[in-house]
Amino acid sequence: VTVSVLYCGPVTMTNRIVPKKTRDDVYRFLFTEGVICCKKDRLAPWEGTLGGKKFNAAVHHVWYLMRSLQSRGLVREQFSWRHFYWFLNDEGIAYLRQYFHLADSVVPNSMKPLGEGENFEKRRPRPDGEGGRGRGRGRGGADGERGRGRG
Repeated sequence: VTVSVLYCGPVTMTNRIVPKKTRDDVYRFLFTEGVICCKKDRLAPWEGTLGGKKFNAAVHHVWYLMRSLQSRGLVREQFSWRHFYWFLNDEGIAYLRQYFHLADSVVPNSMKPLGEGENFEKRRPRPDGEGGRGRGRGRGGADGERGRGRG
């Protein structure tokens, strides 16, 4: 008895499990933002926003896709407080540019320089009259007795 086997190329988990539309949406979100955050909860859906439109994907689909990219050295994984964070590196940016047929000048939002009003480390000065920590009249009432110990 002779058995012939047809070889169709390497079999990967992402091609067999994750639908192409979901894969494209997750990859597009990853390329646009430069990072993906996903809660470690198998039952919760993962939500993303592209161009003002929200889309959902199963969490395990996102895990499979990111595991595949991580095994190829295209993303870096960080786990903290029941959340996975995957950060796109330079090789991952090049791969997704090739995947989506994008120009070399297109970069993720995390790689773009911040504009003048987008620096998150500098605070805007508060308008006069607004209190806050370390300013204003403090926490007590008019007599200043509130907050002291009994006695």
